[in-house]
Amino acid sequence: MSVEKFEKQCIQALQALSIDVGTSLEIPADRSHGDFAFACFRLAKQEKSSPHTQALRLASSLVLPPSIHAHALGPYLNFQIEKKTLFETILGSILTTAYGSLPPKTRGTWIIEYSSPNVAKPLNIYHLRPTVLGAALDRIGRLRGYDVISLNHLGDWGKQYGLLTVGFQIYPMPENPTIHDLVALYVQVNQDAVTDPTIQERARQAFCDLEAGDPQITALWQKCVTLSCASFEAMYARLGVHFDYIWGESFYTPMIPSLVELLKAKSLLKESDGAWVVPVTDTTGKELPPCMIQKSDGATIYATRDLAAALYRYERFHFDRMTYIVGAEQKLHFIQIFDVLKQLELPFAKHCEHIPFGLYRFQDSKMSTRRGNFITLEEVLEAAQQRVYEILQSRQEARDDDAEVAEMVAIGAVIFHDLAVDPIKDIDFALERAIDFEGETGPYLQYAHTRCLGILKKAQFVPTFDPSYASYLGTDEEHALIRHLGLYPRTLERTLTTAKASILAHYLLDVTHAFHVFYKHCHVLTDNKELSYARLLLVEATRKVLAQGLSLLGIPLPHRM
Repeated sequence: MSVEKFEKQCIQALQALSIDVGTSLEIPADRSHGDFAFACFRLAKQEKSSPHTQALRLASSLVLPPSIHAHALGPYLNFQIEKKTLFETILGSILTTAYGSLPPKTRGTWIIEYSSPNVAKPLNIYHLRPTVLGAALDRIGRLRGYDVISLNHLGDWGKQYGLLTVGFQIYPMPENPTIHDLVALYVQVNQDAVTDPTIQERARQAFCDLEAGDPQITALWQKCVTLSCASFEAMYARLGVHFDYIWGESFYTPMIPSLVELLKAKSLLKESDGAWVVPVTDTTGKELPPCMIQKSDGATIYATRDLAAALYRYERFHFDRMTYIVGAEQKLHFIQIFDVLKQLELPFAKHCEHIPFGLYRFQDSKMSTRRGNFITLEEVLEAAQQRVYEILQSRQEARDDDAEVAEMVAIGAVIFHDLAVDPIKDIDFALERAIDFEGETGPYLQYAHTRCLGILKKAQFVPTFDPSYASYLGTDEEHALIRHLGLYPRTLERTLTTAKASILAHYLLDVTHAFHVFYKHCHVLTDNKELSYARLLLVEATRKVLAQGLSLLGIPLPHRM
């Protein structure tokens, strides 16, 4: 159990007085006020009295378990859990149960589409955001009872592959090109297209031929896909990311004819300058640019394939929730897609959501493979690993595993630097800030975990929980730490509800801050064996929450730093 148990008891006590509480209580900003709080503003308005009067009334009327006390403080009714009960419950839950988890596959099926790079290009730093956010939600969702299905929707179809085909025709390529050769070719042919307008027409025709199954163009396309997937997999392995299914846009192209027939049967298709479109509106009924289904030359676009993909996924998985983690610049695209699904009267349309994310900025320059000034994810990770390695070498005598530790710290630094920011906000990437061992960073959290390991190793401690030891704990620092640890399951749930891993990231920072305050003011190893044992249990509980929380975010756990 966690503090959610006590929160539920408080909510039930309020509901017994016919108070509409909702599903959760507030957490006071000043934790000295209590563990939970109920704001009485709305109730006071209903009763035509002051919020403080209502808080006083409720405090004297509630029937609560003996371990929970209620008191009025201004407009709030605050709830306080007795320290001994809190320590026993939280420590016992963390040390003896699968803390924070819910029974597997008890909450329905959740499809998460994330990463979704275009083939013929390496993963660049911009791909880090959907990849690590999606992977974090994937892991947390599974822990919290969802049957998660993770999908990587590769951009492996479209006019850009017509451009590559033209590039192959113009420029000689090595027999076994690298991913960087493909990028150089793509950049070059785009530059050529600026001065030679025939290239765009040739590319358009090449893609039409690809859709028609031209064997020579298909062979070139397949080479690009195979080469790209090998490059992606190497980077995913480095980041600890795994997908249940990797399907490109091309996977859904055979399903497009049946989609078009369905749209026709529903009388949704409209002709527009030779193309076929579906008119769409936003949630307010405002008319938006139509969703194009088929161009005048018969070629499809990615919206067509996204619609076909949605139908296929529901037919195969019967999902309860489908989340697309895609850049904010695609907001209109998903409004169009979701509206078309709604017009088709498909039951799953209301269960689809788009989680947008902002950009990476390096000296205010937006990256684009067409101009060739993008920064690869590999470049960033290599720079971070090298810098961390230098720091480790400067702080201590060189060890054989310094490179391995530096890799783990660098991965943690780059991932946390991303996930700690609200997904919708842009990130100004700064390497030195990301790898700072002292700031609010991934290395700072990793170091807290290794410090816990060091304390437990020094004490040669093998934790065995005994509730009687909870009575030895009770300082303000210990109380603050256990309160934070008790909020872990609630934090995981909030992370899922909002689809923001930044909530878990900042929670782990709060736990680490509380742990450092505890460690500074409370000697763990003392002459009092019972007190030492109790505090070692608290250290182990902290270590377990940090270890699981960091692992859910995809942050490695080095054994030393």
